[in-house]
Amino acid sequence: MKRSFLIVFTLFLATSIFANDFIGKFLKECVETDRPVSNVNIGNTMLNKMAANTSDEELKATFRELTSIRIITTESKSDSKYYFEKAKQLISSDFTDYLEVVSVNERRSKINILMKKIDEKNQDLILIALDDDNKLTIITVSGNIDFNSISKLSSSLRESNTEEPVSENETDKGN
Repeated sequence: MKRSFLIVFTLFLATSIFANDFIGKFLKECVETDRPVSNVNIGNTMLNKMAANTSDEELKATFRELTSIRIITTESKSDSKYYFEKAKQLISSDFTDYLEVVSVNERRSKINILMKKIDEKNQDLILIALDDDNKLTIITVSGNIDFNSISKLSSSLRESNTEEPVSENETDKGN
């Protein structure tokens, strides 16, 4: 399932994206102090530094086109299911202008990918996944990336994805 999650994410990460307001709203309205989440924010400055520190020209170009990547995770089974439902409720109430482009429901995993076209080059993309082990992942990405660079980007993010739990009060520090 993890491989199919990465493939689906990789295919739709290729669009230009700006869904940071979803993560911000989710952190403010849904995250509870007694149910912490891990929150990783990679901003434009860091993406430019990552571009400068790679020798792979394709990956370098991809990093330069992005403006941010935000990732929320939790590994608690009960919290994951709770937050998955909260994310779906938030989308249905406040993000109704997003279209569901992919929905995968396998035995014990669920993936929803939503997209909103902003202009000719930019779209917003939100990925919400509950995997086989009931681990929640919410990813938003902003910027303009190339289809050919997706697999390298997702590999790079997996290698650098080290997270620390944050509570509701700590979520505004990254914004």
